[in-house]
Amino acid sequence: MKVLLRKMYLDEYDLKPIVKAVHNLFDDYNYKKTISKGYYDESLKHLLSYKPEDSRHKKKSDSTLKAVENKEKVDKYLKQFDKKLEYLLETFTDDELKVFKYCVLARVQDKEIRDRICKTDKTFYPIKKSCYVKLALGFDLVDGFTKNVFATISLLN
Repeated sequence: MKVLLRKMYLDEYDLKPIVKAVHNLFDDYNYKKTISKGYYDESLKHLLSYKPEDSRHKKKSDSTLKAVENKEKVDKYLKQFDKKLEYLLETFTDDELKVFKYCVLARVQDKEIRDRICKTDKTFYPIKKSCYVKLALGFDLVDGFTKNVFATISLLN
């Protein structure tokens, strides 16, 4: 269903911490996407060799195996993120999609976005707030009942 959230619901949320949480979430996503590409490069750098003294140590560490396990963990997170985002974007209105593209992905200033989508302040800010609140609720960045904004949780830390 492609509709903006009603003003009475939007007024319950403070936009500033939600914007910060959504930007942190997408920064984290972009970082993990970059890291995921680097895991295979890292695992290919290691030489596979066997030394007899390696078998004496009880604790073995296979750096290639660790790299592949970390990559699988990050890829699983990225796949879940992409599925959730795809579902959320289907619920966005055309104006919310533009706001998402410019505000969240490109981080363009509000004045430029308003000019690009031909909206006044009065119509632009409810669209922007609706977009951010939908993202925050969809990714569990905010509790829908207590209106508390949660911090983004890193997968690897």
